[in-house]
Amino acid sequence: MKTNVLDRAIEWVAPRYAATRMRARMSMLAARGFDGAKRGPRSGGWKASGASATAEVLPALNVLRNRARDLVRNNPHIRRALKIMAANAIGTGVQAKFSDKNLQKVFKRWTKYCDAAGLLDFFGLQAQVYRALKESGEVLVRFRTRLPSDGFEVPLQLQVLEIDYLDSLKIGPVAGGFIIAGVQFNLIGQRTGYWLFDQHPGEVTQVPRNLQSRFVPASEVLHVFDATDRPNSVRGFPWLATAIWAARDLDEYQDAERVRKKIEACFAAFVTSSDDGYTTGPVRQEGSGPRVESLSPGMIEYLRQGEEVTFSAPATSNGYEASVRVDLRAIAAGTDVTYEQLTGDYSQVNFTSGRMGKMEFKRMLEQEMWLVFIPMFCDKVAERFVSTAFLAGQARSAIADVTWSTHRIEFIDPLREANGMIELINARLKSRHQSIRDLGDDPDETDAEISADPLAIEVQVSGRSFDANAARAFLYRLERLLDGAEH
Repeated sequence: MKTNVLDRAIEWVAPRYAATRMRARMSMLAARGFDGAKRGPRSGGWKASGASATAEVLPALNVLRNRARDLVRNNPHIRRALKIMAANAIGTGVQAKFSDKNLQKVFKRWTKYCDAAGLLDFFGLQAQVYRALKESGEVLVRFRTRLPSDGFEVPLQLQVLEIDYLDSLKIGPVAGGFIIAGVQFNLIGQRTGYWLFDQHPGEVTQVPRNLQSRFVPASEVLHVFDATDRPNSVRGFPWLATAIWAARDLDEYQDAERVRKKIEACFAAFVTSSDDGYTTGPVRQEGSGPRVESLSPGMIEYLRQGEEVTFSAPATSNGYEASVRVDLRAIAAGTDVTYEQLTGDYSQVNFTSGRMGKMEFKRMLEQEMWLVFIPMFCDKVAERFVSTAFLAGQARSAIADVTWSTHRIEFIDPLREANGMIELINARLKSRHQSIRDLGDDPDETDAEISADPLAIEVQVSGRSFDANAARAFLYRLERLLDGAEH
């Protein structure tokens, strides 16, 4: 980079200041090398912030959350998208498998009474937490330790709270740390607690004017949100943030189209006449309102000379369906579902494109489940359950290994995909137990059910013993080999 006389003079007198000027100039030249960083008429209305994740989200959080909830309540496509996400991610529940069989039985009983509200089981709470996570962008789960007198085998319950309980306006330094948007940290950035209201700020009951938030230790609260979205994120934002205006504009466009059709349908025929007493049919007049004439099927009416009747011809909406489809695709992209899932319209999809869309959708769900939902909710609940069960004398140790099986996504082509899974197992590229877990089932329970099944007879083939399922798989492979030999 060339320097001018002024730069050389500054370099001679103040080398440090000259170096600062040099770095600034190099940064400007580097920015000009990217089209997206250039300034000009095209970027006149583009204001990009360099604020932190929390500084960008916090001012808009309440508005985004309320609008997202409104769309879920009133927009059928958004409501369907949320139900599809929850149905595919959670389904009938993410199943836990403890290495300790006795602890597994205790956990199975605990899932029936773990809800502090007494309405759902553990798998219902999973669906509730996931829906709140998507709709509001974040959700709170509070551990509620119960007294021995409450009569619970494991004295622990879960209370799911909307994120509105978190005092977002609580910001500032405190002894030994600081608070950001209701979340308290220590001096090394670890979460130490949350400032929660005793009741929902928007509850129908009368809220005291001096509504105050209280500190709750982080050990008693789970804050579930997508922490992978951006480093140093303190709060999450609604899943619908990028699709809000697309959904709102489509609603207004469709409402305007329906109103236009209704108005056009109100006009059947227009009669032009110089004689105010002439009519084309029976006349009905209500009060001081306009005169209403009726037309009957097969009616023949002769008009006077100079009279004419013009029938309404509603204008067709050219491109209406294509325009709506484009908007729906944008909404589908913003809600992480496919267009076909969002609309139920499979008229433009074939097996290959449908399978590709399903695979991408499955990958996104798996990433969200294994990187966010299971580590931040399921694992934390399991840890607290085991430690509480140990203190209650229901577990041998305060630590236990647990594995999770997510809800399976149905095969698109069951025969082909099942045979592919069998080939992977036979090639020892995948274990049979892992394949069963991929289907959303428990391997031990599946094996026990197969063994207890009357049809699970043993078949002797070349001195080896097979159950009915293995025998069918063997006969299928043998049939394929024979077919190949014939050809």
